[in-house]
Amino acid sequence: MKIKIVLLLLFIINTVTAQIKEKITIPNGVIYNYADDKINEKAKKLLTESLTNTTNDDLLGNNLIIGPTLWKRFKNIESLKSIPDSVIFHIDDIEVEGKMSKNLKDSKKIWDEVKKEISGNYQIRKANEDELKYYWSTISFDIEEPLFILQTENHYYIINFLKEKLKLFWLDEFPNKNTYNNPIDKGTYKTEGTIKTYKNGNEVYITDKGNKETKLEKVLFLTSDPELQKNSSVEDLQSVFEKTNRIFENLFKDSKKEGKIMVQFELGEKKNEIQFAVKDDLDLELMKEFEKQINKEKYPHTKKDTIKFQLIYKVNSYNDTE
Repeated sequence: MKIKIVLLLLFIINTVTAQIKEKITIPNGVIYNYADDKINEKAKKLLTESLTNTTNDDLLGNNLIIGPTLWKRFKNIESLKSIPDSVIFHIDDIEVEGKMSKNLKDSKKIWDEVKKEISGNYQIRKANEDELKYYWSTISFDIEEPLFILQTENHYYIINFLKEKLKLFWLDEFPNKNTYNNPIDKGTYKTEGTIKTYKNGNEVYITDKGNKETKLEKVLFLTSDPELQKNSSVEDLQSVFEKTNRIFENLFKDSKKEGKIMVQFELGEKKNEIQFAVKDDLDLELMKEFEKQINKEKYPHTKKDTIKFQLIYKVNSYNDTE
């Protein structure tokens, strides 16, 4: 009888625990600590009340950090230029700047600028995988709830509270790049998710000017992850990259001119198409030979639907900044 009662109690405890935590998908390698729903709801209420009442700043404390993406937009705002302390973030092996408030007055200045941008409908929700990966790339500590995404039509603010004090301590913006002006197709690509950019095989969010080099700068996928996985394979994509890189390096490694090359691959079930674009003072004779050799190669077809991506090369040039 005692055993049955213990088992029943364990079942009840496990059921209650499951109910107080809204589970989300955590990316591999990210350490994410949940808080009880009661704590999250208190933080959410503080956030909502501050957004609806211009004089309510109960969510603020003395210390508030602005992450790199939001600070990139906010750094030229006159009222924020007087805040003294800068923060350096290390993302993708580069250094980018943020800002830190160390008093309530400056924290209010920062938060007021956010509230000015909140008009119309907004949503407060938990972060998704892409947003967690970005946030994880900017911080040097484990992620702790309460953590929310304040989503508006144009912005995805990252809002992180201190669990014990329920004070906002981190404020940033997810670089939700879902449009891309394609110079080859002379049109704008839009996706429901984020257009992903890869550098050295890893997804990147922010790039700096980098060094003046001749190399593959980045890979830009214009097809969503599910479509890529359904219609191609890592091995097939790798074979395209390797062939193109080999031809590029053989032709341009000693070029003295400066410029950029964009190669767009559109791989289909029966037909593959390749288009090119160049900018700046590129050696056009080398470019002709590059196009010729690229078009001679055989590339894999997809299983069904067409996929599209671009390889962007720099020749004696800096990175494109985002």
